[in-house]
Amino acid sequence: MGKDTIAHIITSIRNADMNRKGTVRIGSTNITESIVKILLREGFIENVRKHRENNQYFLILTLRHRRNKKESYKTILNLKRISRSGLRIYSNSQ
Repeated sequence: MGKDTIAHIITSIRNADMNRKGTVRIGSTNITESIVKILLREGFIENVRKHRENNQYFLILTLRHRRNKKESYKTILNLKRISRSGLRIYSNSQ
């Protein structure tokens, strides 16, 4: 069975957000760059940098947190994949 890069991205972002980490590092592919562009456009992440290490490219995402006077709150409350390889769900384009 192949790698599920979309599930890996979602899990990495969700885990970093739950642990209140500021940045996430994920592998850079065409799919991951497209998903990150959407998340950046919708305001879920603040910044994206492309980093090269040992001839491999990575995306470093800076997560957005709502800040209060005392502490920061999570911005991404529920991030999950609806259509997956075992269960396809189709919808109209928006």
